[in-house]
Amino acid sequence: MNFRSVLYILGILISTLGCMMLFPALCNYLAQEQEWRIFASTGIICFFIGITIVLAFKSKNLKISNKETFLLTSLAWFILAAIAALPFYLSGLNLSYVDSFFEATSGITTTGSTIISNLENASEGILIWRSILQWLGGIGIIVMAVAALPLLHLSGLQLFFSEQAERADKLKESVKKMATSIIIIYGVLTFVCTISLKIAGMSLFESICHAMTTLATGGYSTQNNSIGHYNSLAIEIIIIVGMILASLPFILFVKALNNNLKIVVFDSQVKKFLLLLLSAILLMAIWLYINIDFNLLTSLRIATFNVVSIITGTGYSTNDFSQWGSFAIGLLFIFMFIGGCTGSTTGGIKIFRLQILFKVIIQQIKKIFRPHQVIKISYSQATIEDKTVLTILSLIFLFIASTLIISAILCFLGIDILSSISAAATAIAVVGPGLSTEIGPAGNFSNFPNAAKWTLAIAMIIGRLEFFAILILFMPSFWKQ
Repeated sequence: MNFRSVLYILGILISTLGCMMLFPALCNYLAQEQEWRIFASTGIICFFIGITIVLAFKSKNLKISNKETFLLTSLAWFILAAIAALPFYLSGLNLSYVDSFFEATSGITTTGSTIISNLENASEGILIWRSILQWLGGIGIIVMAVAALPLLHLSGLQLFFSEQAERADKLKESVKKMATSIIIIYGVLTFVCTISLKIAGMSLFESICHAMTTLATGGYSTQNNSIGHYNSLAIEIIIIVGMILASLPFILFVKALNNNLKIVVFDSQVKKFLLLLLSAILLMAIWLYINIDFNLLTSLRIATFNVVSIITGTGYSTNDFSQWGSFAIGLLFIFMFIGGCTGSTTGGIKIFRLQILFKVIIQQIKKIFRPHQVIKISYSQATIEDKTVLTILSLIFLFIASTLIISAILCFLGIDILSSISAAATAIAVVGPGLSTEIGPAGNFSNFPNAAKWTLAIAMIIGRLEFFAILILFMPSFWKQ
């Protein structure tokens, strides 16, 4: 294990995070709020600590193999969340470090679960810091998903690049170029979303905050009532479009710029994702129209925004869906696990893995009455290897099993069953709000015991890294030469 390389890159990440703290410091300074000193001092200290680590472990022969990549990926999310929690802890919000770590972890993993009861009392620096964390977390997970994980054959993500006719060795040579292109596209989409929200009626500050958390599919808002606070159809449409775009594979955007836009629309995964969204919206709208006191257009509007928000794992809301009835809550619980497309900012199982799961089910059914026939599973005209199928099935099992285990832990800590199950699901799938009254769109996680907050914070990171990157560190063989 080349710890020097791991520490060197961690130093770069820590110093970068320290630099980012200067933005909320500037916001607080311009707003004449005293918390600017907290962000400025913490940012400067973090910057110099990071630079010190960089200088101490700098090497001409910097090499990152699979082992270092796994260790770095896991350590980075925990360490950055621990550092990002400091401004929350030192601010005037009177948060404990447990609460601060929960808030920072939820931000950097783009989960969107919050511990802050009254956002209107938070300073502009705190609000923009929450958005910056989600924006950085969103871009971090995209780069990791399209650059690192497929090369490591993790979670079946390499299949996505096989679908795009991109060989792993070829992709490895162009990782830097691909990552740069994705960062530029991510930034441009954020800028366009900001301008659109400003035109639609938000203030510039609110537009910037919501644009960052929309493209990150994070869901942190500047208002307690989330997007429902604005009661604006134009704002809702802009954010819906932003959430959907952020749920598509960013590598397709790069390819679309090099070729044509048709590659995005006709991609198999994208088509299934859009079809699923449409079906889910119509189903929920019908339920709201029949069972809740909404007219048809209002039902369609409310269903569209909130269903897209839950499926994409963003977590925004315009209505308290914990009051929609058991059928709606059951649907939303299922939607939590779906997620968007591979190579996007969303969490969840992802569409292409669900596609393969259904193909495996069909394969097994065919084998019942054709036991001697060799039936191969294909995806976009590419044959899927058995090891890839097993990896995907294992990951889906881990999603379900971890949700049940975390739910049991939360129940043991004295939390009611609906809150426990939905909190576990929203943490693992990095969605945000739960489905009960306490932790739904109108509530937060502040009343949870500290043990539950630590459990959910760890679950967010595990769910964000999709299990294997964490679990492999506990294998003795991983540490052997």
